[in-house]
Amino acid sequence: MKTYICVGIGDMIFLDSILTKEEKETITEIYWGCRFGEALKPLLDGNPDYPNLIAQHTIDEEAGRSAMERISPGQGDFWHFRPDFPTNYRVGLELFGLKEDEVQAVDAVGCFEDSTRPYVRSSFISNANKLDIDPYIFFHYPTSTRPRTDIAKIDANDWGFIGELSRKENLKVMIVSDCEVNVPLLNYELLVKPDIKHIVELAAFCSYYAGCDSFGAHLASKVLPKEKLFIKLSPNFTGWNTWLSRAFLPHPLEDVKTFYKPYIGRP
Repeated sequence: MKTYICVGIGDMIFLDSILTKEEKETITEIYWGCRFGEALKPLLDGNPDYPNLIAQHTIDEEAGRSAMERISPGQGDFWHFRPDFPTNYRVGLELFGLKEDEVQAVDAVGCFEDSTRPYVRSSFISNANKLDIDPYIFFHYPTSTRPRTDIAKIDANDWGFIGELSRKENLKVMIVSDCEVNVPLLNYELLVKPDIKHIVELAAFCSYYAGCDSFGAHLASKVLPKEKLFIKLSPNFTGWNTWLSRAFLPHPLEDVKTFYKPYIGRP
């Protein structure tokens, strides 16, 4: 079935982990109604959990930006056409030349907030290729190509904790970033804008995760026990809601509270 999906990268990590086997198998084509479609496509291409997927369609960057400016002036950098907003959804369908009865729209927000939906599995983690490298700490540095104020900043205390963890456990720190970073560590490797599949592989086989609340954090949370996760929460955090408390499934909320904190370190 033709399927319309509009999500961020981290949200797709979450969504994939709670869709049922049957839901994944119904998808034959995906229409990405968001600016992250091109980034997400490689994670679905040839993914055995989506055995009937034969094509993926995206919206051109300039077309998406221009259409978003018409709907919400000043929001072009954040273009997306969510199906739970009728005007946005209509525009998204028009950009693909589709009619509403030709596709099934995934209500991602509804899935996130549905507390009866259990964790199923992460197809991205389950199908990741094993890396031929020594054990390591995966660190996702908080950068973005968009103007954002909701990403935590890494400070000297955060780096200090990771440096000490690296020394005690004799582990290299594999750092993923969108840009060059002045890293105050001794044993590390900095990867600037690596292939998204490589980021998945790093998350799938890491010994620890540290860094910002990101799609890397969401991936690692599907693999690691709570004691090995150190996620710095958003500076705009105002409290727990259903969506946020479930984003790190299969961990229950009481465990998430031990690793999702305003700092990187032990509780």
